[in-house]
Amino acid sequence: MALSIIVYLAWLGITILYAMKKSFSKIEISAIIFFIFIIDINRSWITNDELKYITYSNVPLNFSAYIIHRTLITPFYIVIGMSSIPRNSSVVMKITAILITSFVLVLIKIVLLSFDVVYFHQWNLIYDYLYYVLLHLLGYFILYCYNSFVLKGAKN
Repeated sequence: MALSIIVYLAWLGITILYAMKKSFSKIEISAIIFFIFIIDINRSWITNDELKYITYSNVPLNFSAYIIHRTLITPFYIVIGMSSIPRNSSVVMKITAILITSFVLVLIKIVLLSFDVVYFHQWNLIYDYLYYVLLHLLGYFILYCYNSFVLKGAKN
């Protein structure tokens, strides 16, 4: 059951990202997704395999749900949260979008916990919420760096 819900949420995220009016270019979105994907994979490797704070199920369907969550849902939902607010909006609007999107990602993590896809040992949902907020901030930092490199390259 967890796999079907996670596949649906991944499909929903990809569809929403494709259908929504984006405030970023396709290359910017690709760069954000790529970097968030790499950071999320490394974080999950450290917390799951090295520190053993979180363990995941060994049942093949549940493990597939975990992998889909890690590789598709997290980066795409963060980009949806970043793209839902126009570029020139206020900081309060951006913080609101960050907090709402992080809450949605925590709700998805609650679904994973309820279907025994992941198990927390020395971890809790507050840490996940803070991690998702930091991923959003990292996404905005990556966007800032990307734009500064592209604009510097265009001026020279």
